[in-house]
Amino acid sequence: MRNGLLLLAGSLLLAGCGGGMPDFLGREGGDGTYRIGGEVLPEPVPVAMREATAERALHGVIVRVEGEAPTQGYWGAALVPVGGGTPDAAGVVSFRFVAIPPAGAEAVGPARTRQLSAGLFIPNLSLRQTRAVRIAGLNAAETLPLPAAPARPLAAAPDL
Repeated sequence: MRNGLLLLAGSLLLAGCGGGMPDFLGREGGDGTYRIGGEVLPEPVPVAMREATAERALHGVIVRVEGEAPTQGYWGAALVPVGGGTPDAAGVVSFRFVAIPPAGAEAVGPARTRQLSAGLFIPNLSLRQTRAVRIAGLNAAETLPLPAAPARPLAAAPDL
């Protein structure tokens, strides 16, 4: 019992000693630049979107986007929320499909070597005010209606 309490106290102490939140995750006071280690990364740019889907998951909706970079070397594809990620008056949440470009000029290469994909999970609690998701890429924008939640089965009456 005593060892368990010491282990719990030690775990709680170590949990409070986290390294902090990186600048690119929105830490207040940061300069808004993207960094890995000490290296400053270029700003993410919009990428051409090829396909976007929204499908129902266990406790929310998964939004997936596939696209194609203009040249090789693009990486870190993501769906970045527009307007703070809150739904507009029509209940539409908007995202931009972006990726980090290469540092220098790169070869174009075949399309299969330039494919990018990104996704995100929207929990049910966030879906109460949301009716659709709008994804904007370099070439187009697509609005995806959210799939309906499955109907809950009625509880069966016990056999008497």
